[in-house]
Amino acid sequence: MQDDKSERQATGIVTSRTRWLAVATGFFTVVAGTFAGGLFLVIPIPLILGAIIQPRFPRAGRGLICAGAVWLTFWVFDVGIFMVLENRSADRLGGVHLITAALVLLVALCDLAIVIEEVQIRRT
Repeated sequence: MQDDKSERQATGIVTSRTRWLAVATGFFTVVAGTFAGGLFLVIPIPLILGAIIQPRFPRAGRGLICAGAVWLTFWVFDVGIFMVLENRSADRLGGVHLITAALVLLVALCDLAIVIEEVQIRRT
Protein backbone atom coordinates (compact mmCIF):
# COMPACT_ATOMS: atom_id res chain seq x y z
CA MET A 1 0.00 0.00 0.00
CA GLN A 2 2.78 2.43 0.91
CA ASP A 3 4.72 1.58 -2.26
CA ASP A 4 1.64 2.25 -4.41
CA LYS A 5 1.12 5.62 -2.72
CA SER A 6 4.74 6.70 -3.11
CA GLU A 7 4.79 5.52 -6.74
CA ARG A 8 1.62 7.50 -7.48
CA GLN A 9 3.07 10.60 -5.86
CA ALA A 10 6.38 10.19 -7.69
CA THR A 11 4.58 10.14 -11.04
CA GLY A 12 2.43 13.14 -10.03
CA ILE A 13 -0.94 11.44 -10.35
CA VAL A 14 -3.72 12.80 -8.16
CA THR A 15 -5.84 10.25 -6.29
CA SER A 16 -9.06 9.16 -7.93
CA ARG A 17 -11.03 10.40 -4.92
CA THR A 18 -9.78 13.95 -5.45
CA ARG A 19 -10.39 13.74 -9.19
CA TRP A 20 -13.97 12.55 -8.62
CA LEU A 21 -14.51 15.37 -6.13
CA ALA A 22 -13.27 17.85 -8.75
CA VAL A 23 -15.63 16.40 -11.37
CA ALA A 24 -18.57 16.43 -8.94
CA THR A 25 -17.81 20.03 -7.98
CA GLY A 26 -17.66 21.01 -11.62
CA PHE A 27 -20.94 19.34 -12.49
CA PHE A 28 -22.68 20.79 -9.43
CA THR A 29 -21.46 24.22 -10.53
CA VAL A 30 -22.96 23.61 -13.97
CA VAL A 31 -26.27 22.60 -12.39
CA ALA A 32 -26.22 25.65 -10.12
CA GLY A 33 -25.20 27.72 -13.13
CA THR A 34 -28.43 26.88 -14.87
CA PHE A 35 -30.17 29.00 -12.23
CA ALA A 36 -27.61 31.82 -12.42
CA GLY A 37 -26.95 31.62 -16.15
CA GLY A 38 -24.05 33.17 -17.96
CA LEU A 39 -20.51 32.13 -17.27
CA PHE A 40 -21.31 29.59 -14.58
CA LEU A 41 -22.02 27.09 -17.34
CA VAL A 42 -18.50 27.51 -18.77
CA ILE A 43 -16.34 28.19 -15.70
CA PRO A 44 -15.91 24.59 -14.42
CA ILE A 45 -14.76 23.20 -17.78
CA PRO A 46 -10.99 23.42 -17.01
CA LEU A 47 -11.50 21.71 -13.64
CA ILE A 48 -13.52 18.85 -15.15
CA LEU A 49 -11.21 18.49 -18.14
CA GLY A 50 -8.11 18.47 -15.92
CA ALA A 51 -9.57 15.78 -13.66
CA ILE A 52 -10.43 13.62 -16.66
CA ILE A 53 -7.06 13.86 -18.44
CA GLN A 54 -4.85 13.87 -15.32
CA PRO A 55 -4.02 10.13 -15.17
CA ARG A 56 -2.92 10.14 -18.81
CA PHE A 57 -1.18 13.57 -18.82
CA PRO A 58 -0.12 14.17 -15.19
CA ARG A 59 1.46 17.63 -15.50
CA ALA A 60 -1.12 19.11 -17.87
CA GLY A 61 -3.96 17.59 -15.85
CA ARG A 62 -2.63 18.94 -12.56
CA GLY A 63 -2.17 22.35 -14.15
CA LEU A 64 -5.74 22.38 -15.43
CA ILE A 65 -7.08 21.16 -12.10
CA CYS A 66 -5.23 23.88 -10.18
CA ALA A 67 -6.03 26.66 -12.66
CA GLY A 68 -9.66 25.54 -12.89
CA ALA A 69 -9.97 25.42 -9.11
CA VAL A 70 -8.56 28.94 -8.72
CA TRP A 71 -10.84 30.29 -11.44
CA LEU A 72 -13.88 28.49 -10.04
CA THR A 73 -13.13 29.66 -6.51
CA PHE A 74 -12.90 33.28 -7.64
CA TRP A 75 -16.23 33.17 -9.44
CA VAL A 76 -18.11 31.18 -6.81
CA PHE A 77 -16.95 33.21 -3.83
CA ASP A 78 -17.04 36.65 -5.42
CA VAL A 79 -19.70 36.67 -8.08
CA GLY A 80 -21.92 33.96 -6.56
CA ILE A 81 -22.17 35.64 -3.18
CA PHE A 82 -22.82 39.04 -4.76
CA MET A 83 -25.62 37.50 -6.83
CA VAL A 84 -27.27 36.21 -3.65
CA LEU A 85 -26.95 39.60 -1.97
CA GLU A 86 -28.55 41.32 -4.97
CA ASN A 87 -31.39 38.78 -5.25
CA ARG A 88 -34.24 40.09 -3.10
CA SER A 89 -37.02 37.99 -4.61
CA ALA A 90 -39.02 36.38 -1.83
CA ASP A 91 -40.11 33.33 -3.83
CA ARG A 92 -36.62 32.16 -4.88
CA LEU A 93 -34.57 33.51 -1.96
CA GLY A 94 -34.42 30.29 0.05
CA GLY A 95 -33.47 28.10 -2.90
CA VAL A 96 -30.77 30.46 -4.13
CA HIS A 97 -29.25 30.73 -0.66
CA LEU A 98 -29.28 26.97 -0.21
CA ILE A 99 -27.68 26.26 -3.60
CA THR A 100 -25.06 28.96 -3.07
CA ALA A 101 -24.18 27.68 0.40
CA ALA A 102 -23.85 24.12 -0.89
CA LEU A 103 -21.74 25.30 -3.82
CA VAL A 104 -19.43 27.37 -1.60
CA LEU A 105 -18.97 24.42 0.77
CA LEU A 106 -18.30 21.99 -2.08
CA VAL A 107 -15.78 24.33 -3.74
CA ALA A 108 -14.00 24.87 -0.40
CA LEU A 109 -13.75 21.09 0.17
CA CYS A 110 -12.50 20.56 -3.38
CA ASP A 111 -9.87 23.29 -2.96
CA LEU A 112 -8.71 21.77 0.31
CA ALA A 113 -8.38 18.32 -1.25
CA ILE A 114 -6.44 19.74 -4.21
CA VAL A 115 -4.05 21.65 -1.93
CA ILE A 116 -3.42 18.54 0.18
CA GLU A 117 -2.71 16.49 -2.96
CA GLU A 118 -0.33 19.12 -4.35
CA VAL A 119 1.59 19.31 -1.08
CA GLN A 120 1.93 15.52 -0.94
CA ILE A 121 3.06 15.32 -4.57
CA ARG A 122 5.58 18.13 -4.23
CA ARG A 123 7.14 16.57 -1.11
CA THR A 124 8.23 13.54 -3.13
